[in-house]
Amino acid sequence: MMLTELRRTVQFLKIDLDSMRNMKTNLENSLREVEACYALQMEQLNGILLHQEPELTQTRTEGQHQDQECQTLLNTKVKLEAEIATYHCLLEDSEDFNLGDALGSSNSMQTIQKSTTCQIVDGKVVSESNNTKVLRH
Repeated sequence: MMLTELRRTVQFLKIDLDSMRNMKTNLENSLREVEACYALQMEQLNGILLHQEPELTQTRTEGQHQDQECQTLLNTKVKLEAEIATYHCLLEDSEDFNLGDALGSSNSMQTIQKSTTCQIVDGKVVSESNNTKVLRH
C-alpha cells in the first residue's frame, strides 16, 4: 500500500511539475510581449523627442531675437521720449516760437536757433530778451 501511495504522490508531483513548467513558459511569453510593446513605445517616444528638439531650439532662437527687438524698440522709445521732452522745453520757453513755422515744410531740413540776451549792471540782471528763429535749409 505504501508503494501505491508513493506512486500516486509521484504522479501528482509530475502533473504539478508539468503545470508549473507550462505556467513558466506562459509567463516568459507574456514577459517577451510586454518587453516588445515597451520597446516599440520607446522607439515612438524617441522619434517624437528627436522631432521636438529642433523645434525647441528654433523657438528659443526666435524668443531671443524677439527679446533683442524689444530691447531695441524700448531704447528707441526712451530716446524719442527724451527728444520730445527737449522740444517741449524749447516750446514752453519760447514766447515767439510758432509751431506752424517749424512744421511748415516737411521735406526741408530745419534748424531752431534760440538766443537769450541779458543786460547785467553791477551783477544784477536789468533786462533780458529771448529770440527764437526757425531756419530752413
